[in-house]
Amino acid sequence: MGQSASAAAIPSRRESNRDTHRSKPKSTAAICPMEAEDESSEIVNAAYDFISDLPDECLACIFQSLGSRDRKQCSLVCLRWLRIEGQSRHRLSLDAKSDLLPFIPSLFSRFDAVTKLALKCDRRAVSIGDEALALISLRCRNLTRLKLRACRELTDAGMSSFAKNCKALKKLSCGSCTFGAKGMNAVLDNCSALEELSVKRLRGITDGAAAEPIGPGVAASSLKTICLKELYNGQETGIVRKRHRRGCRDFVHCGEMRSVEEALHQELPGFGHRPRSVGQWVP
Repeated sequence: MGQSASAAAIPSRRESNRDTHRSKPKSTAAICPMEAEDESSEIVNAAYDFISDLPDECLACIFQSLGSRDRKQCSLVCLRWLRIEGQSRHRLSLDAKSDLLPFIPSLFSRFDAVTKLALKCDRRAVSIGDEALALISLRCRNLTRLKLRACRELTDAGMSSFAKNCKALKKLSCGSCTFGAKGMNAVLDNCSALEELSVKRLRGITDGAAAEPIGPGVAASSLKTICLKELYNGQETGIVRKRHRRGCRDFVHCGEMRSVEEALHQELPGFGHRPRSVGQWVP
């Protein structure tokens, strides 16, 4: 009797334990609908592009703080970034070979806010000519700085066209170019805001009585620094110093620049000259 009762009691307990285990609800089945909505919203927010909500001005500020390489990579992200990166670029350096001419309209349609431009050509290559420089000046009328290096195909006519279109120019630096006195005078006569002038190895200036004098023109009141080095047909070297209302400014010259000195004496009271060796500043 006792054994049969205990034996019958054992399976009943097992069955009760199985029933209790079966009756426990699973944790996955107890998800609240509100929690499910929160999880889905988090997934949507993680995939949302918040950068697309930034105004163009904010993106332009970000691009301006980046280097040239990073800016180029950012311009490949999308069409909007390409447009903003081009419109916010103020400094541009180009390989000034002759084959640049057909690309000038498209280049400066993208970079339409350039104020500082460098045109550099390899000495063994053919540089851009007057047509290319005139076209650039029409596209970039707000240029304030221009650097020309080894652009030997430029003549006085090209510099004259450029000077008439870019009258806001403040700094001109040219080296190893072949235009002459007429091109220099065109810049000095049209660019009334010119502050810095640097000329090196300018081979278009002729020697002798037929040489056209170079004067400061309308830029006389704004010029602060003149640096003239290694001019063709140069025979003497020296450093000139000018005292002006705004303070002392140094002028370096190398070569036959007596006409410049005479014009500066007439236009700028207090201008003085002390011959020194090249690379030595007047104290």
